[in-house]
Amino acid sequence: MEKRIKRRITARDHIFFAACAPGLKRLCHRELIQQMPDLKNVNMIPGGVEFSGTVQDCYKANLYLRSPSRITMRIAGFKAENFRTLEKRLQEIEWELYLKKGIAFSCDAVTRHCRLYHSDAISQRVEKQILDYFDQLPHERNSSVARGIQSASQRILIRGEDDRFEISLDSSGDGLYKRGLKKYVGAAPLRETLAFALLSAAEYTPGKRLIDGMCGSGSFSLEAAMITRNMAPGLFRFFSFEQWPCFSEKQWHYLKNEATKQIKLLSEPTVFASDLDLQCVEALEKTVEEFDLSSTIQVFPSDFFALRPDVLSSGPGVAVLNPPYGKRIGSPATIKALYKQIGEKLESDFKGWTVVIIMPDRQLAESFSFSHRWMPLFHGGLELHAAIGRV
Repeated sequence: MEKRIKRRITARDHIFFAACAPGLKRLCHRELIQQMPDLKNVNMIPGGVEFSGTVQDCYKANLYLRSPSRITMRIAGFKAENFRTLEKRLQEIEWELYLKKGIAFSCDAVTRHCRLYHSDAISQRVEKQILDYFDQLPHERNSSVARGIQSASQRILIRGEDDRFEISLDSSGDGLYKRGLKKYVGAAPLRETLAFALLSAAEYTPGKRLIDGMCGSGSFSLEAAMITRNMAPGLFRFFSFEQWPCFSEKQWHYLKNEATKQIKLLSEPTVFASDLDLQCVEALEKTVEEFDLSSTIQVFPSDFFALRPDVLSSGPGVAVLNPPYGKRIGSPATIKALYKQIGEKLESDFKGWTVVIIMPDRQLAESFSFSHRWMPLFHGGLELHAAIGRV
């Protein structure tokens, strides 16, 4: 079995796919080339970026990339116009090379322009075929798996388009926006992948002063701190590939040790996070302390409109704002008044600063006198907009 895994899985290149939120594909493509220059066939395709590499490259992608939502590994591709053909092709896959004994799995199917269009029925067929496959293995080779949607730590993704199906295995597990730092999550937290995209769009660089004046759960602050400290975003979490039959604990331990060696120390904070919500401030303070980020992030309770950037920074930096909106703040008139007040505050105290402001409606920026460009955001089912400009 070990020889088969080495020959068929670890010694070969595979096709991987970095799935991205809408608008982040180009950023992910650039990040892959910069972080992993030795990768082959790095190409943007609908929904994300495809690349070729080894299983170890899959480890690295999960460990170092900040922009994708997840990394999947393609394990099969075939044409199927009916369930009989689908089942026959599924039986040809050596599932014991991909799924491990005692680990529950689930299947998710998405189809477009296929004769087999019922996603639930496809998922059920795939699950049944996998279970039947393991039941038929000789006892000494049997690596029994279990079906378990709720507790599954392995996800098999089936994508069908124009009667051609691709079967992939999710290597990430929880979405990659979960960096493993946050213990408390407030209302409508910004995903870290989006925070990274906005910081990149604002040309934030390590060491540049950042003021997160309505920090909430601290997505902007924590992401900026990890960038400044050169901390790999996947260093503090678990990944599904850690339960693959081919997983090498020694190899993974080495990669994490190398990533840990690259973490930089700072002599003074460069990220300043504040909020009126004391619960958010206290939770962020605990996270900062637990992950030894006190030398990077200074957290304090404050109203954004009382902040003095000249006290926190000797020169202009980046200011990020994710104000409360919608049900969290009240009527449209109240929201409009808030953004008008934000514009006035920025004009008064943040001259020369690059600003990032998230809003539910572009018209809320009508009172801003500084020029800005727009970046669309898709977050939690909401279509939001980020105004990025220099005061």
